[in-house]
Amino acid sequence: MDETATRMTAKVILELEADIMGVVEAEDRPALARFNRELLGGRYRHVMLVDGNDDRGIDVGILTRDGFDIASIRSNVDALDPATGKPIFDRDCPQYQVVTPDGAAIHVLLNHFKSQSGGGGARRKLQATEVRRIADGLIAAGQHVVVAGDLNEGPAQEGAFAENLRPFVTNNSPLIPCYTLDGFDVGSRPGTFDACGLRNRLDCILISDSLRPHFAGGGIFRKGLWGSRVTRPTAWETYPEITRSAEGASDHAAIFIDLDL
Repeated sequence: MDETATRMTAKVILELEADIMGVVEAEDRPALARFNRELLGGRYRHVMLVDGNDDRGIDVGILTRDGFDIASIRSNVDALDPATGKPIFDRDCPQYQVVTPDGAAIHVLLNHFKSQSGGGGARRKLQATEVRRIADGLIAAGQHVVVAGDLNEGPAQEGAFAENLRPFVTNNSPLIPCYTLDGFDVGSRPGTFDACGLRNRLDCILISDSLRPHFAGGGIFRKGLWGSRVTRPTAWETYPEITRSAEGASDHAAIFIDLDL
């Protein structure tokens, strides 16, 4: 990874000042811990990553600040597709129970769904169905749930949800996509990836209905995103240190929500 890009990734994280940070495409826990120590100044007290099913070591991880303890961890790498007997998740859908300083418990389910390379729609639908099953069980037990990650599919039109991700929002779903919450600001463009068109709204946070009263805002943060273009984006502000695509923090924007708990 380009050195400037690494520094820009850190700059995005530091500017967002999140208490709980989910990351996508992390190499391993030692690398994530070193990144926290050397580029974030040890901002996060807890750094965790569970190895998933990706042979390339592209995993999802979590960082939480002091006082936001990780009370429990559960991996779903062994969840199997009943039709094929193969793992459902290309990486994992790890479940982290995070307890806030005031004692509220939130179950954070992190995801990186099948890419659009070669289609993958049926596999993303299977993954969404399994995450929904996990979330339903937690919510039925009275737990707060946050589902977050790169779901790798955007909607065809405004007001809709991506076709293969509809298990998240159908059949009386208790999950609410961030894009439907009053006060979530998408900014100048609707998407989160590359040029940020609507079909490139690949990233999402969903919260359980129990968290709706605690929602205090959120949005899409694009300062570290340059994308595949040659010239600097004009639809959103970018860090001046970024001068070309390879120096961007990511080809995805960061998304965030604020919860008063």
